[in-house]
Amino acid sequence: MPEHSETGLPAAQEHAARRFKNTESVAGIIIETLEDAFSRLWGKPVHIRELQREACKHVSSFQAEHLRVCLDTGQWIPVFFKDLNPDHQIEGARKVRAGDLGPSHHELRVYQQILSEADLGSPQLYAVRWDPSHGIYWIFLEDVGKSRLRDCRNYERWVPAARWAARFHATTRNLHASQTSFLPVWDVAHYQGCAERVRKILPGLSGQDRLLVAEALDHYEHRIDWFAALPKSVIHGQFFGKNIMLRRRNAAHPLAVIDWETAALGPGGFDLVSVSSGMWTGDQRQAMWRAYFDEYQTRAGASRSWENFCRELGELEIYQALEWLGWWRNRSVSRNFGRWIKELARITKALM
Repeated sequence: MPEHSETGLPAAQEHAARRFKNTESVAGIIIETLEDAFSRLWGKPVHIRELQREACKHVSSFQAEHLRVCLDTGQWIPVFFKDLNPDHQIEGARKVRAGDLGPSHHELRVYQQILSEADLGSPQLYAVRWDPSHGIYWIFLEDVGKSRLRDCRNYERWVPAARWAARFHATTRNLHASQTSFLPVWDVAHYQGCAERVRKILPGLSGQDRLLVAEALDHYEHRIDWFAALPKSVIHGQFFGKNIMLRRRNAAHPLAVIDWETAALGPGGFDLVSVSSGMWTGDQRQAMWRAYFDEYQTRAGASRSWENFCRELGELEIYQALEWLGWWRNRSVSRNFGRWIKELARITKALM
């Protein structure tokens, strides 16, 4: 991890903030930003009496903190503070991610242009501090807690995530282009890119892995045009348990989905096969699929064949496994490669 200063922030981030105004601390800039934001939100002056900060332990890319903000009324507000400066990514992320602002700006636009219009329990965007001249790219979100779905092994807690995805896809399927024009589209070129990445790793795979991946790749390449023609909605792109938070004492919105850097226009079923991948039995996976299917039919007023829906998901499972195998490249890079080989073996046995 980067060296930290007395403020608890990475030294580079502390330096950038000090350049903003030498007489103000990082905490002072945070307080100023949140006071302005809450004053606009509530239509009256808001003053912050106290700011408590705690580094977020579970981050996969950008530095983040849990803030507790005490107003002069005595009210405490939990806030999630995320530093989107690519120069301040954690060390592991810097090895595999580009150092430009593209993903950061992308996530901000998802919150501003899409999630703010959908009442689905996503974290509320409180404030943005975007100051390129001083290296400050901060967003402040509603803090939805620290409990992630991935840490829950209770299957009954996962089924609502499938229903949430259905509601999200139904809600976003017909958004105006002005809201979604910044999103990448999963077209023929997108799917061909996956095939090219997987083809490159084939020579370096062991015998059994190579045979399995080559067979799946051959099947996939014959279906690329079919994939590109699937109906599209806004998708999360990495709808896994690590990106789904469990809210406490919120019956209306028990789930909050975070980390929208990979949002795109693609087939909604991709998010479903993501959240239903892994440890589940065949019956449990089918139950999650059915929960999504029924919810989407109701919300979108759609009518389609359950059998065709399941066949479509089977194909998307193959694509997803190949995408991640191309990312992880081989077993020596990460144990995640072995996980997706196991997934691919399960999928191809059922589908091919």
